[in-house]
Amino acid sequence: MFNKNNRIIKKLFFHESWDIMVINSYGQHVFPENTLDILSNAKAQQLDKKYIFQADPFIIDKDDLLYVFYEAFSFLNSKGVLRCRILNKDLEEIDDVKLEGFDELKCHLSFPFLFQLDGKLFMIPESAERKEVILFQSVDFPARWEKVKVLVSDMAVTDNVVFELNGVSYLVSTTMDNELVIHTSDGILGDWKLISPNLDVCNVHFRGAGKPYSINNKTYLFTQECNPDVYGKSIFIKELTSLTPDKYEEKLVGKISASINNSDGIHTLNFTDNYIVYDTKHLTFSLLSTLKKLAYKIMVNHRKRLLS
Repeated sequence: MFNKNNRIIKKLFFHESWDIMVINSYGQHVFPENTLDILSNAKAQQLDKKYIFQADPFIIDKDDLLYVFYEAFSFLNSKGVLRCRILNKDLEEIDDVKLEGFDELKCHLSFPFLFQLDGKLFMIPESAERKEVILFQSVDFPARWEKVKVLVSDMAVTDNVVFELNGVSYLVSTTMDNELVIHTSDGILGDWKLISPNLDVCNVHFRGAGKPYSINNKTYLFTQECNPDVYGKSIFIKELTSLTPDKYEEKLVGKISASINNSDGIHTLNFTDNYIVYDTKHLTFSLLSTLKKLAYKIMVNHRKRLLS
């Protein structure tokens, strides 16, 4: 009965609040050997709190500046927008810019997955409300972006990541029910084909939690631990041991739990040679939590009707 009452109280009077943490590893981070050790023991700095959700951080380390691309969400409009926080090498915040080129999508945006190809910087944000996976290119770093191509349409998938394996490009996503979705192509601008390989997996948590990473002829994926009761509980580090049109095989390498900073959750991790960034969740008390959650659901349903 006590646990049941606690769940009811949390549901009525608490809502999630997400923040972004940054660690300067001073070039000492070697993935995956000391990743967990640094996360557990190094000092992490929290970005200034400007939005109720500051989450899904992806980073670019360039010219003694750190660019943190992230989702900014508030209950006022109940829609995530993409922004970039700019820090100097001492992790002092210099600017916070709204990314341009995305407003015409008119949907919730998050998970600004970044990758470079042929000297150009690209992004695939999560735009599941539109039932599209859309590729953007940076045209004036970091603020201005331009739509390049719709890679996948008529499919509501989330937290998309792209990587190359054995000369083949893969787009890995999940449905809103956490079902694994894999597309393949001969290149990012090519035609993407849905494949359905047999799955040999270490768990059923597939939703993306960061940029895939390849080292020593091994490819690693990061996925979120999510279940019906808890969203963004922890992050799994998995080695992708085989991926073909017929077979998907992975093995568990490690797990990053919220205990690294005594929070209530973590669901995105990314890094460069010098920095590690992750998001962290805390449950926040508010007498208006129920109204905020209700308003959010109403706004989401309204946008879905407009986009349908």
